[in-house]
Amino acid sequence: MKDPMEQYLQEAFPRGYIAAFRILGNQEESREACQEAALRALAAKDRYDNSKPFYPWFYRILKNLCLDRVKQKKRIVHTPTEELPLQSPDASAEDQLMQHQQQRALINAIGQLPESLREIIELRHFQDLSYEEIADILACPVGTVMSRLYRARKALREQMKENLNASIGEKERYA
Repeated sequence: MKDPMEQYLQEAFPRGYIAAFRILGNQEESREACQEAALRALAAKDRYDNSKPFYPWFYRILKNLCLDRVKQKKRIVHTPTEELPLQSPDASAEDQLMQHQQQRALINAIGQLPESLREIIELRHFQDLSYEEIADILACPVGTVMSRLYRARKALREQMKENLNASIGEKERYA
């Protein structure tokens, strides 16, 4: 019979890899970080409270490990969320180009947010975590998660407007 912890790790690994890649920006390093985090989780399984979701606990281990690796290298790589899938494969080439440009603008704007705001956007919208899971990860009340997410979305809207205005200004300058 398989250890439940091994099953949890197997399910958490793909999401963990994406989270590690966002911090480390390197595929091989991200895989290694996930494997090391899994080993640490197995070693600390007696500290896991199985009445709570597993992934937030594993994410904290993984994130701390990744941040330690970044500090060791004395470099920070901010790799915003990878390409989002196009909404409709049946869309015209023009529509697909427009969607791609909007995605690039969104990824760019997310990358310009402060780390704390970028993290909460990524946890909620790209990892699809619940408010409760995010609260566990960030060790704060659910209400705090909701208010931080509100501030993050507001900052993201402002960043998108700023980028759009800069883009329009640049186009007018070259027109």
